[in-house]
Amino acid sequence: MTILKRTAALLLCAVLLISCALAEEALPRTETVQLGEGANEMTMVVVFPDGLTRVYHLRSDCDLLVDALLSLELIQVLPEEGGERLTLVAVDGVPLPADDPDAYWFIAVNDPRQDTLVPCTEPLETLPFAGQTYALGLIAGLAVEPLPEAGE
Repeated sequence: MTILKRTAALLLCAVLLISCALAEEALPRTETVQLGEGANEMTMVVVFPDGLTRVYHLRSDCDLLVDALLSLELIQVLPEEGGERLTLVAVDGVPLPADDPDAYWFIAVNDPRQDTLVPCTEPLETLPFAGQTYALGLIAGLAVEPLPEAGE
């Protein structure tokens, strides 16, 4: 009887270890990064295409998000046609996919009144740095077919 109990206990331990290992693999990977120095601080959460989530706790003396992120070398931008607005082309070394012309980096900001993230509608170059919480994610693979014209 004791051999049966020991065998059952060992099997149960093996099943639990395997279950824990599989559950850990299924959880999203999250890293925390502290960067910069300065009087202003903010949090930025970035979800990368491979499933990795990085929570950046950033400090800077910059007033604008784009200036702080460029000085910390966290983003790369290109001017849009006309040069008045900037397009975010890479975050922490992860570029937009070359094979998806419709891909873009989505930016949301925490709205404390609603305690939720809302899409940023302001241009990147006007977003404030201090005290904000931003989330960025790569949106890709959403090619939209144009609607047929009426009568087609």
